[in-house]
Amino acid sequence: MPSGRNMKKKNQDTTQDENPSSSTPNGFTMGVTPDGKEYLVPQYIVPALDQAFSAYQTKAQLGVSNAQPGSSQSGNKPYVLIGDALYFPADPQLSEQETLSLHAEVLALQETLGISYKDASHRLYMAEMEKIKVADEKFKAFKNVERRIECYLEKLSTRLQPQGSSNNAANANAANTDTANNNATNADADADTLNS
Repeated sequence: MPSGRNMKKKNQDTTQDENPSSSTPNGFTMGVTPDGKEYLVPQYIVPALDQAFSAYQTKAQLGVSNAQPGSSQSGNKPYVLIGDALYFPADPQLSEQETLSLHAEVLALQETLGISYKDASHRLYMAEMEKIKVADEKFKAFKNVERRIECYLEKLSTRLQPQGSSNNAANANAANTDTANNNATNADADADTLNS
């Protein structure tokens, strides 16, 4: 993947050309793959791609292999078993590979921005904290959606039912009253028959 510097240079070259077929739209830059294919990249992505490429190169130089993020020990358990001890919460020490991967990212950011190791690690830490905050907000926002929808539907059905059931209830009450009156009349007639 070409670095952002190569993309910017290519963009400057194409804007100087008078060939309309090779000109790039405003807000985009032209990228070139190793096999010579050209593609458009939005300008705002270039710094992120450049930083990701620098981190990838630094990881390759340090010999860090790719692995799944997070610790293999933690999983979904609320504890971590290390030796004969249980640790709460599940926050074990990072593996050597995870530590090297983070170190490579910090070095790449340090080299890219020309800042100290401490500042680069702080920036990466704060970026991860922001990602966690956003994920937590989404989780909290949608945590009770299903329960709230069910409650709303129940309230809606109870609001709609009394209107329909009040008419039915009035009809049922009228029918019950008629039946009771008929039963009383029949009982009076039976009593008169017995008395005569």
